[in-house]
Order: sequence, then structure tokens, then C-alpha cells
Amino acid sequence: MADTPCPFYLFRAEGFAPSGDTVVSMAPLEAVVAVYGGGGAFDADGLSAAFGGAAIFRNDATGALFAGVWGTRKASRFRREMREHVSVVLVREAPEARLVVWSAAG
Repeated sequence: MADTPCPFYLFRAEGFAPSGDTVVSMAPLEAVVAVYGGGGAFDADGLSAAFGGAAIFRNDATGALFAGVWGTRKASRFRREMREHVSVVLVREAPEARLVVWSAAG
């Protein structure tokens, strides 16, 4: 993964807040686990601990998993922290994946 930049997705989605149109950012699960650690049913406990919640997306055709966060500030911090550890290429659209589960603390 060090040779190939990790795709980092940044887009807007409904369903995370009552107002809708929320900024969501995510990356392939294996890259997120490498930076934040894993644990839990979807290996998202490290990300959830760092941000107070996590969202897991899956591409049903390939089985690829993605982990991410929602909210403008969290998305910015997530991208910055990922860039500190992994080469990232920004993709300003949602990947071919559907929301599987999300959790928030509090």
C-alpha cells in the first residue's frame, strides 16, 4: 500500500444528521485500521474511539469495506491524520458502496 496512494473519499450524504447533506469521509478499512487500530465486529473500534463514532460501508460486488466519519471538522481531522501516516489521493465522490452500520458515542 506504500507504493499506491490510498483513495480517500469525501462527499455529502443524507442520513447522518436531521438536516441531511452531511460531509462524510472514508477510506479503505485496511488503511484505517493501520492508522487507528482495529477491534470490534467491523474492526472500527479504533476509529470510533478517536472520533466518537464510525461508519462502515461495503461494496456488495467486491466485498471491499470502507470506514469513515461524518461531519466537516471530523472529516478534516480524519484526512489530516490519514495523510500523516499513509499516502492519500482525494476522491470527491462516494465510492460504489452502501452504508452497512454506523455508531456514535453519547
